[in-house]
Amino acid sequence: MRKLGVTLGAQGEFVAARELQQRVVEEMRALWGDEDRETLRAVNNLAGTLSAAGNLAQAESLLQETIAVSCRVLGDQHPDTLIAMGNLAAVLWQAGNEEGAYALQYQVVELSRAVHGADHSATEVAEATLAMMERTIETWARPL
Repeated sequence: MRKLGVTLGAQGEFVAARELQQRVVEEMRALWGDEDRETLRAVNNLAGTLSAAGNLAQAESLLQETIAVSCRVLGDQHPDTLIAMGNLAAVLWQAGNEEGAYALQYQVVELSRAVHGADHSATEVAEATLAMMERTIETWARPL
């Protein structure tokens, strides 16, 4: 069901995706608790759907919660924690908090380099996202 919710969201079926993902999160929390790795992934997926649907405040709140639990349970250098941090950076960026997004994405890059190494695909994606942010910020800073 979790993957179906992600697929529905990718197809733009945000209401159906959100409803299904919320159900999955509720069931996983009831079965395995809030600190289970798969529960954290399900909450991260729900936040992604909310973000794509424009519910940025709700997505931000879920991601902050997920990161806090993930850091405590899995550690701040765990790949799932880094994914959630990168997702939060994207939500912050989308919400117009460029400074917060950039700072968090920079942290994701540094941690990803330490965890995965410079040549790992996760590090390369994090670096590309940071570079996009830098280019956009530089473009905004240029005089007209």
